[in-house]
Order: sequence, then C-alpha cells, then structure tokens
Amino acid sequence: MYKVLAPAQMNPGKRTLAEFHNYWGETHGPLFANTKYLRRYVQHLSLPEAYGSDPSPTFDGVSMFWYDDWRDQRAPNDDPEVQALRHAVREDDAQLFDRLPGWPLHHKRASVVAEEKVIVDGGTTPEMVKAIFIASKMPGLTLDEFFDHWQNVHGPLASKVPGLRRYVQNHAIREAYGPGTTQTHDGWAEMWFDDLASLQAARKSPEWQALGEDGATLFTYPMGVGVAREKVQKDLDWQYNDWGVNALGEDEVRLRLQKDGYKRLASNPGAPKQIKAAAASQTLAVWTWEHIVTIDSSGIDERPER
Repeated sequence: MYKVLAPAQMNPGKRTLAEFHNYWGETHGPLFANTKYLRRYVQHLSLPEAYGSDPSPTFDGVSMFWYDDWRDQRAPNDDPEVQALRHAVREDDAQLFDRLPGWPLHHKRASVVAEEKVIVDGGTTPEMVKAIFIASKMPGLTLDEFFDHWQNVHGPLASKVPGLRRYVQNHAIREAYGPGTTQTHDGWAEMWFDDLASLQAARKSPEWQALGEDGATLFTYPMGVGVAREKVQKDLDWQYNDWGVNALGEDEVRLRLQKDGYKRLASNPGAPKQIKAAAASQTLAVWTWEHIVTIDSSGIDERPER
C-alpha cells in the first residue's frame, strides 16, 4: 500500500489547542474516514507537553493515509455520495486548519506520497510516543543517492539510538513528482519510543549525535516535526459507524437533535426520518455534538445553534 502524509496547523483564533485536537479527532477524523478507497487512516495529535522541548512539534498534528493505489486519493468519481463527502470534508477543513493565503506557507502544510521501508521492526502499543520527521534531500543529491544513503547508512545509525522501539522510513515515490501533483518533501521518518521522556533522553545520546551529524550531509533543515501518540481512525477491518441511529426511533432522534443543539433540524418534521434513512443506507457520515452530515440526497450539513 501507499502512504500519504498530511500535517497541519490549527486555524488561528478559532479554538484552543485542546479544542482543536478534540474536534480533529472526534469529528473531522470520523467524517473523513468514510472516504472510499481509503484503507487506513491514523492521526497524530501533537502532545501539548512536547511543545518547547526537544524535539518540539512544528505542526499541531499529522495525518497519515493508506491507499492501494496512490492515485486513489484524488481519483475523480461521479458517485454523488463521494462528491458530497468531499464537499463536506473541504468545508470542514477550511474552518479547522490554517488555510490562510500568503507567504510563508512551508510551516502550514506538507504533502508526501511514499512507500515505507521498515528499518527496525519492533512492536508498538497505543501508549507509545512517536516522533515524525518530514524530510527533504540536501541540494546536489539525486533521489537515488538520497534514498540509498538514507536507508543503508542513516538507517543503521538510527537503529542504534537507545530506547528506539520501531523505526520506519517513508520514501517518496517518483510518480508523485509529476505535473499537477502536490509533493512538498522527499519523505518522512517515524520513530517509536515508550514515552516522551524516553524520546527526550534519546535526543541527548551519543548515538543521536552521530545520527545528526550524518543527517547534516543528507537532509535540508529545518524539518517538519510531529510528536504524538497514534489515534487510529480507520483500519483494514473498519466498519461503518451509524452513530447509534439505527437503534433509535424518530422521536428519539428528534430528542437527540434538541439535546445536541441542532434546533433547526429538531423543528423540521422530516429531519428524523431523513437521518434514519441515511444511517440505514450508510450515508450518515458523522453526528457529533459539533457537526452532523449526510451524504445522500437529503444533503444535511449542520452545526449546532448555541
């Protein structure tokens, strides 16, 4: 499978970091998980306690997506449900992330399509902390030289870092550099540690110093950085989430709408029936206390009135 990296910053002035992470993890993530062809989806919401430390996150979070074919992420599709979901995701994206125009842009986003190379094949747990380093090759290196040295010289150096449990390099695929693509970097690395203290201790080790010295001949700095735990939004065994609606009657749906603050929908006599129909056809894309979206002909896309 192919992997796609998409880090982002929160929309300034809209939410606190905690509110941003909560919305991204509990509402936006489940909405996007309905995307057809998306096989796996893992979020990394940067740890608040990691800011200002070493390494410090440069992004407020990093998403990773897995597809069977790298073109699936942007494949045109005439399916109206696909189009409706894409529209809802774009609208939600615009209010959630920093998409303001104007220079500079490098600190707001990145986009990489890659294939992974497992260097240290260790087991992981959800409690582990992962450091993500988004890399661009040093000018003067060819892609062949860059990928060969990264995997066969830099990789073995990284494997000696104390406390490292798992280490994966993600090398950008050549096809993603073609016209009309949005490739911004040449790959990224993922390093798992038991906890943040273990990561910070590793950064002070002679082994990491040797890694940094080699990296100075290989990478362009500064790098994009994420420090987080994994939040799996979609896995290979993912099943549709009906948000509990199929177990409710229409009156119960209306009461829930009122409770969540969806006053306009609650006052619409036909809305509960539409929502139940969407859940039954697996087109109720999300229903949280912050957003409700259907991607069938009902076209519901509402936020609570508070």
